[in-house]
Amino acid sequence: MGKKQQVGLSLEILFTILFITAVAMFLISIIAFNVMERIALDGKIEGLKSIVNAYEKIYFEKGKMKEGAKFLESTLEYGAWGVVSNNKNRVVFSTINNRNKISVTDPIILEVKRTGNTVIELKGFNLPPVKFHEGIKLAMPLKGKRVDGIILIYQPLFSLRENIISGQQQVAVWIILFLLVIALLSFYVLSRRIVKPVKDLIYVTEEIAQGEFPENLDIGNVRELNQLSNALKTMYLQIESSKSELKSNIEALEESNRVIQRTQKELVASEKLASLGRLSAGVAHEIGNPLSAILGYLEVMRRQEDTLDSKYKYLESIRKEALRIDRIIKTLLYYAKPKDFEIKNVNMNEIIRNSVDILEAQGVFKNVDLELKLDSNLKNIEADQHQISQVIINLLLNAMDAINEKGKIIISSGLSSDGRIEIKVIDDGTGIPEEHIDKIFDPFFTTKGPGKGTGLGLSVSARIVSLFGGSISVENNVDSGSTFKIIFT
Repeated sequence: MGKKQQVGLSLEILFTILFITAVAMFLISIIAFNVMERIALDGKIEGLKSIVNAYEKIYFEKGKMKEGAKFLESTLEYGAWGVVSNNKNRVVFSTINNRNKISVTDPIILEVKRTGNTVIELKGFNLPPVKFHEGIKLAMPLKGKRVDGIILIYQPLFSLRENIISGQQQVAVWIILFLLVIALLSFYVLSRRIVKPVKDLIYVTEEIAQGEFPENLDIGNVRELNQLSNALKTMYLQIESSKSELKSNIEALEESNRVIQRTQKELVASEKLASLGRLSAGVAHEIGNPLSAILGYLEVMRRQEDTLDSKYKYLESIRKEALRIDRIIKTLLYYAKPKDFEIKNVNMNEIIRNSVDILEAQGVFKNVDLELKLDSNLKNIEADQHQISQVIINLLLNAMDAINEKGKIIISSGLSSDGRIEIKVIDDGTGIPEEHIDKIFDPFFTTKGPGKGTGLGLSVSARIVSLFGGSISVENNVDSGSTFKIIFT
């Protein structure tokens, strides 16, 4: 977005005053115009009544209706027309020769006959506060010596409208002149009493930003501006006081930061040593047992003169222990640096079934009640099926250890409440001690006895799941056992 255009305070106040003044004058002019028009209309109406009264005295009472019509045509303004009627005669008159178009049955004639009162009707546009009168209809009863009658006169207001428009133009000129005078006076007064003190206060704020406060400022006698000046001075004194305190605090923080950095380096070094110690202890423990067995078998073979079959049995045992060492080392190497994956679109239900088939073929679930609850509408994910299968197998084997190879295991797939793929491995075993929950995925952490696990299975599983954009967690069930949950986005 572009920068919003700004105007000065003096112009802003000036425009505001001019706007309010213009609105006020406009409203006053409307009221004045209405009053002027009302007075002018009253004058026109009284003039028409006077003409009618003269017509009544001079012509109607003597029965000279036709001569009176000529009197009305010569007396009324251009465009006027009307009708005079009694019980015997009706005379139509007009100043523009349109007698054939004059309505002799106008409703206000009937109203005068019914009420006997004078009726006045204004013709034109009337939507307050705007009025535009085109003409006046006047209907009056007439009194004669022999017979009574009624006269209807329509008088256009051309001359009245011209006079009003001329008056409006004069008022508009005066309004413009008044606005110019008010603008000049307002600009001068505002510049002296408001704008200049405000500019001085702006200068004060700029000096405060430079760390100084100007003295002997003449802000004037406007109370709010003087309050603002005093508030700025108080703020300046507080800022100066806070600056000295801040300087002391910064020096203390810098010293604390130096201490923290030294401590952090020491902690990092200690953590590295501790991790190395845990890694060395785990590797030494897991590799030490098979190495001891290998050395024992070799020593027996060296001392005894056994048959070839007996030596073959010892060699087979040595091979198994060597493979165990190889498996431990490969697992450790994978944890340190996983090998390349073959990522493709895979179905989690198929991976689960294949993993279960692998373990069932080895008789792992012989005494276990294994239940699969798989969502048939589960969408595919992008992953390495062999790595995910390794995770599922590892969780199932952990569940077997938890139930001591006898109990119930449930593995399910479906969608979580937020639409993500969710895999659960649930067992009814002994569960996990609360103090171990936060450590269960740490490298080399295991609750199994010596020789029964490396403590890398869950750690490697967590690493695999995270590589494919997922997460793994564990929680104890309410009744018994635990639930491992994997979620893929």
